[in-house]
Amino acid sequence: MGESLVEQRQADSKAAWDAYWKVRDLDSRGSIYPRFRYFAHKAFDAPATWFRERVVEPLQNKNRLPYYHRQLSRVPEIDECGVNDKACFYEANEQYRLDKMVDGFILQTLRHRVDRCMLYNNPDHSPCSKVIEDMEENELNFFVKYGELGGEADVRDAYMKQKHRLIWERRHPEIMEERASKLAEHKEKLANGEFDYAFWKKGMFYQDKKSYEPPYEFYMSKSPLEGDKPLSKDWQYYKKVSQDPEFDKEQGKKSDFRLF
Repeated sequence: MGESLVEQRQADSKAAWDAYWKVRDLDSRGSIYPRFRYFAHKAFDAPATWFRERVVEPLQNKNRLPYYHRQLSRVPEIDECGVNDKACFYEANEQYRLDKMVDGFILQTLRHRVDRCMLYNNPDHSPCSKVIEDMEENELNFFVKYGELGGEADVRDAYMKQKHRLIWERRHPEIMEERASKLAEHKEKLANGEFDYAFWKKGMFYQDKKSYEPPYEFYMSKSPLEGDKPLSKDWQYYKKVSQDPEFDKEQGKKSDFRLF
């Protein structure tokens, strides 16, 4: 213990390459040409690997400059601003836009991790349960804060959404208790090695109904990001959901696709 992240990455890389050459060694035994090719590749790789592990990496670790992540000073939030304080609102809104951009890039990074893990472990996706759980949990948090606000929403819209959400949760404690119990049950199953992807979605993330409408990605400037599209374009959709318990119980997700 006590190693830096760089040293841990170097150790993981060395262990992966050692496993690769071990597999190559076992695979080449019993035949002449594969065995000759193995030793030829090993002869080219061994000097370069030795020079990098014994000379390059120790020098880099010894002379590595410290990296300091830039930390911007936080300004007062929108709930701390006066009603007519335009300067305070402007600063809070710029801080909100920066937070939304950072959260979007974090979600994008988590999605890339899921993509890489699923491609690497295909067709067995069970090793990807941790990264999928992280992505889905962060996607839900992103939707709770920014979802269905639109690309032109400002910090006041997000503040009002948070206020209405807290009021709704206070008015429906039984629903929140049920959600908390379901989440605790899911986390317990996950700790025991059981991962049920249907807890988050009935299908894959690209099968969500809200993803059927453009924009599909958030690489464009001033795009609505994930979750800004409603479940339906029917202006009476949410009224029907509230009045009829049997109406669209799956909320637009009809797929019974299971990951593993």
